[in-house]
Amino acid sequence: MVETFKKRDLKISVVIPCYNEEDSIETTIKEISEVFNFAGIIYEILVINDGSTDNTLKILKKIENNYDNVRVFCHDFNFGYGASLKTGIKNSRFDIIGITDSDGTYPHKEFQEFIKYIEDYDMVVGIRTGKKSKIPLLRKPAKWFLNHFASFIVRRKIRDVNSGMRLFKKELALKYWRLFPDGFSFTTTLTLSSIMGKHRIKEIEIDYFKRKGKSKIKPLSDTYNFFLIILRMAMMFNPLRIFVPLFIFFMFLTLVSIGRDIYNLNLSDTTVILFIFSFLTLMIGLIADMLIRLWGFFDK
Repeated sequence: MVETFKKRDLKISVVIPCYNEEDSIETTIKEISEVFNFAGIIYEILVINDGSTDNTLKILKKIENNYDNVRVFCHDFNFGYGASLKTGIKNSRFDIIGITDSDGTYPHKEFQEFIKYIEDYDMVVGIRTGKKSKIPLLRKPAKWFLNHFASFIVRRKIRDVNSGMRLFKKELALKYWRLFPDGFSFTTTLTLSSIMGKHRIKEIEIDYFKRKGKSKIKPLSDTYNFFLIILRMAMMFNPLRIFVPLFIFFMFLTLVSIGRDIYNLNLSDTTVILFIFSFLTLMIGLIADMLIRLWGFFDK
């Protein structure tokens, strides 16, 4: 387990990715500052301007001059949500990392509740299932599928695989650093890595508000990328969860084909191909499982 901290010693670095959020970034920073000031926690806020093309940078420069504990970092181009988080974590001064979005969707007052548990857990995650949660209708089917598929991979129910509001130990992020993508799948990867690594995770139910400004999420491409990330994580840490069901599926087709061949008194090429493919699928899964166990990534 990652090293724990005493509450009186807590020092938190809050990382906020920001791309064209001129309507909400100032309010976001103000809300977070009020929460941690009230809690008496030493903190810093790192805002990563990810190549904004509106007035976001101008607003951030003004804020940076008015707040002693706000630091602004700039990407020359729009590198992505995950790239922004990685820039913030790299430049953070403290050993506990908080992340949130800059679009006004998350209830930052809930960080006070998160603080109560971060001493005893490696990560505290806000689960967007509160009574006032406003998940866009078009995103609900993809969110449902991703949560259920991720739960199947890790053999544990995941209620919100890619929540963007959480606290976690910096050491936790560094342990799985090379797994993190530059896009929206950063939080998905962090969730799955932490579960597969048997780290302690606390889930806290929070609300989720309607965002200010235009959403940066592309439903089709981002869902596709999330799906690929989960598949990649499954291949890396639990490949049999993918290959065994595939083996069973193809073996079922093989048996169906054999039954047809018996009826026709003729062994078809289809049956032979399905039989070979079934066992190739199983063998590849077993080899992959053996390799990751020899690799011992989560035992380090």
